[in-house]
Amino acid sequence: MPLKHRHKVAVIGIGAVGSAVCYGLVNQGICDDVLLVDVNMTKAIGEAMDLRHSIEYMGRNMKVRACEYSECGDADIAIFCLGTPQALLKRDENGNVMRDSMLEVAIQMVRPAVESLMRSGFNGYIISITNPLDTITQLIWRMSGLPSNRVIGTGTSLDTARLKCILGEIINVDPHSINAYVMGEHGPTEFIPWSIASVGGKSMDSIKADNPQLFENFSYEKILNDVQVAGPKVVNKKGFTNYGIASSVIAIARAILYDECRVIPVSTLLEGYYGFSNVYASVPAIIGGEGVREIIDLHLTKDEMKQFEHSVNAIKEANKTAMSFI
Repeated sequence: MPLKHRHKVAVIGIGAVGSAVCYGLVNQGICDDVLLVDVNMTKAIGEAMDLRHSIEYMGRNMKVRACEYSECGDADIAIFCLGTPQALLKRDENGNVMRDSMLEVAIQMVRPAVESLMRSGFNGYIISITNPLDTITQLIWRMSGLPSNRVIGTGTSLDTARLKCILGEIINVDPHSINAYVMGEHGPTEFIPWSIASVGGKSMDSIKADNPQLFENFSYEKILNDVQVAGPKVVNKKGFTNYGIASSVIAIARAILYDECRVIPVSTLLEGYYGFSNVYASVPAIIGGEGVREIIDLHLTKDEMKQFEHSVNAIKEANKTAMSFI
């Protein structure tokens, strides 16, 4: 007797990140079917073929194929990996990408993708990695009509992984043993609530006080800066980032498919939490079969709440700008 349900994940946008996500899904074997959707169908078909050829040496058999949006209606999860083409972005006199330009281009790409996906009858979960992350994820939620707990942005999940990696190297401990988060905007106003950071139940402040030699060259401010410049450093050296963010999005998808009830900092709708409403921002949340099952309301210090408010206000400003492009 065949199984009543096959776990199916659609990956939308098969660029450097999308292809890494697809490979990770196949490599970890977390679903039964992987659907590749891209405006360049020829590339999507080629990626699907290459992935199928790898299955012999993976842990399990899976079905991998390229398809149109119309074939995604019964997918459990749709992962938006739509990147903003550099050629379409406007830059300032210093060559830096103008944030409003990135937002405008992202909306132009995401809007038709969401409309096409929803026309297929899709009623699953959406995970987005498209920047500007928080604003785009909130727009996807509004355009899709899905419940907010089922529209999730990767948010600061990767920033948090980078933070734990840096801290692990400083104090020489497995990053898995570190309890710390980056919160707020996935962007320049993100912050680290050091008051809740710990290792093995010992606060980071205590670790720092008891082991000053470890932190001689690492202030909290420098650590935050190192987290923020990690992505640009990777881009400068290899042209893009893909493995880190792919791992983040796959962890979220796995938590949903297997109801892991895992705590991951994601961009989700805040309605009353931390005193904010009607805004997507990154907070630690319990991710399971319901999507965002519960937001963890941390007891932050007054200074940390000020940083959070500053970050949320930046997101709200971006949200206002986004409305002018719709």
